[in-house]
Amino acid sequence: MLIKEILSKVTEGYYQDLIVAVQNELAKISSDPDRDQIDTEELQSILADQGFEIEIEDLIQAVDQSQFASSVDKNVVKPKGELPANIDTEVEPSVDVGKMAGNQAMKDIKAEL
Repeated sequence: MLIKEILSKVTEGYYQDLIVAVQNELAKISSDPDRDQIDTEELQSILADQGFEIEIEDLIQAVDQSQFASSVDKNVVKPKGELPANIDTEVEPSVDVGKMAGNQAMKDIKAEL
C-alpha cells in the first residue's frame, strides 16, 4: 500500500470521527431546552478537548456535512431542533398477520374444493 493511500484512509477515518463528534455535541444542545444554539468557538473548544484540533472553516464544513444544524457561521451554530415540515408523521395501520394467514388458508381450502 502506498503512503498516499494510507494517509487518505487515516484522514477519512479522522473526518468521519469528527462528524460523529459534531453530531453528538449538536444532539446534546438540541436536547437541552434552555439552549437553542452554541458559539462556534465554544463548539471548537469542546471538540479540541476530544482531540479534534481544527480551524473554524473546517468546523463549519463538518457541521454543515453533519446535517444536524439548521445554520452555521463563524459566530454561532444552531442545531436542528424540530422535525422538518414535510416529514410524514402518519402512523401506518397495523396488520393482523394471524388474520391474514387464516384468510389465505380459507381461500386455499376453498380453491381445492
